[in-house]
Amino acid sequence: MEDKEEKSHDSLDNSLNEDFPSDQEGLQSSNSEAELEEKRRRTESPNPHQAHVLPPHLMVAASPPKFFSLDQLMEAAKGVKNMALAHEIAVNSEFKLEKMTPPENSVEKTIKETMQRAFWDVLQDKLSQDPPDYSNAVVLIEEVKENLMALLLPQHVRLKAQIEEVLDLDLIKQKMENDAFDIHYYANYVIDIMAKLCAPVRDEQVAALRQEKDVVPLFKSIFSILDVMNMDMANFTIQQMRPYLQQQSVDYERAKFDEFLKAQDEAGVDGLLFTRKWLRRNFDKLTDVDVVVSQDGGAGCAPLVTPAAVLNESYIELLHWNEKELYPETLLMDEARFSELQQKMRELCLISSILLVTFGTVGGPIAGVQSLKEKLKSETATILQGEHEKDLSQILSNVAEQVNKSVNEYLTSHGTGSHDDSKQKLLIGQIKELSNSDHAVYKLMSKRVHDFIKSLMTSQPRGPLQVPAGFTVVERDLGQLCGKFLRLVSHNRSVFFGYYSDIINTLLKKNIEDLSPRG
Repeated sequence: MEDKEEKSHDSLDNSLNEDFPSDQEGLQSSNSEAELEEKRRRTESPNPHQAHVLPPHLMVAASPPKFFSLDQLMEAAKGVKNMALAHEIAVNSEFKLEKMTPPENSVEKTIKETMQRAFWDVLQDKLSQDPPDYSNAVVLIEEVKENLMALLLPQHVRLKAQIEEVLDLDLIKQKMENDAFDIHYYANYVIDIMAKLCAPVRDEQVAALRQEKDVVPLFKSIFSILDVMNMDMANFTIQQMRPYLQQQSVDYERAKFDEFLKAQDEAGVDGLLFTRKWLRRNFDKLTDVDVVVSQDGGAGCAPLVTPAAVLNESYIELLHWNEKELYPETLLMDEARFSELQQKMRELCLISSILLVTFGTVGGPIAGVQSLKEKLKSETATILQGEHEKDLSQILSNVAEQVNKSVNEYLTSHGTGSHDDSKQKLLIGQIKELSNSDHAVYKLMSKRVHDFIKSLMTSQPRGPLQVPAGFTVVERDLGQLCGKFLRLVSHNRSVFFGYYSDIINTLLKKNIEDLSPRG
């Protein structure tokens, strides 16, 4: 497990263990079905047969309808897009820019290729004349010069001056007029500069340019590599600026979200409706005596609930999210990420459950054989990929057959002989039964990993982390999952802490009032 992933939980700051300010005023939450239905209508596509009806999000009950101008809508869309980009850079350590290519067989791709082909064909025709016509080469050199300048850093003062001097377009035009222009001289100069500026991974591509003697293919390749080099430079810049961008992103996202809430409020919409429901649901869970007693297995009353506990419980819910619930507004940009982590955690729990069942059923002959564990883990993970999109019972049937086969092969190769038919049927049946989410083994493994992640959120481990029992074989994967989850949680908490504070303090205040004896 990489150190970066192993220790990612250390960046989780201690504010989750502190109470929110008690003097902040919160807004009242509502659990009415009418509000839920209204929100669902707002998020659904409009019915084309009812186009004459004003959409709900543009109306305010018992007041004149309010409309957004096109400029306001465009500005709002731009703000959300910029916020999403800043957020992506901040939370995704693997974020990088990629060259956008038009879809195959699209009109855009066809037009682009036609125009480029026409340009290169004209250039080839002019260069084939006797004497060659280099008039179009000026355009080439000008674009190459612009691309090289875009690669320069502020400290490249002397190199910038040299490029300006050598690729002086006025001087080049004079040389053409006096038949003193040598296109290969300029091509070689450009290649020399590219060799100085390119990343090491591009060295071979740049060196290969020196072998090309035909002008048109040469400049085609030069432009192609320059495009890649510019993308390399942009990604290098993002990587170097990421710590600064992460710091600035919190304030930027919060400001943009404030603008969003203001626009929602002007339209008569509660922009935090589902955030309130999410926090209220987990607040109720922690204050429900019956639930607490059933989980702890003893009698008593609900423990003292802290704001930190409510928020932690709410974040944990994201790892077993009910798809029938709509996501909180404050988490929409990370919905896909949390959903991916939820599926990954489910996969790890299934793998661990399958191995626990397998080694428990077969027993002594394979007890403690790490190589077999690794083999079964790898095979099972491959079969389980994308299991949430398929029939789990059928997938586990395939897993059971493969596990049984691998176990038999191991036993046979070590002189033990394959286990009898009854044990094979028992093993296959036990694995198939894991398709039931209420299976005791699966529930046990799921609880272990949830408790492990919650412990990382609520404490700062000083020594090496103790991986939950049964998860050793997926230790690396679990570490990566925890690292990604805690980074998302930490960033989300930093941006939206104020909103969560207001909502939870309102819930606490109301709860205290309800419990207080009335005179």
